[in-house]
Amino acid sequence: MINTKTINMSYTIPRGYTITPKVKYLRTKEGKKRTNLVELTNKRRGIAKLFGNEDYAIKYIQSLESNKVTANALAGKGAPSIGKHAILVAGKDLNAAKELSGNFDDLTADEIKSLNL
Repeated sequence: MINTKTINMSYTIPRGYTITPKVKYLRTKEGKKRTNLVELTNKRRGIAKLFGNEDYAIKYIQSLESNKVTANALAGKGAPSIGKHAILVAGKDLNAAKELSGNFDDLTADEIKSLNL
């Protein structure tokens, strides 16, 4: 089973991310003021960021994950590979199709003479 945490039941946080509420004292014009923040951490990626609320943290996670999926798709990762055997079989089938169709463009003059016996 995948380890996930659910916040607001609208978005499931992917495995590895943790969102924890933090209380920080931030400076304002009136002096130090107690502020409720949310900390997003991911040990694998080395992320530790503070956000004003959970919604902003979730939007940030969604953008990171969509960028990851896009990068993997462009790199060809996660796609099934056809394998070396399938490539070799396709090459043999292509050569056989050329011979059966009578396409002799790549033959030399001596090979053509030997076929016209």
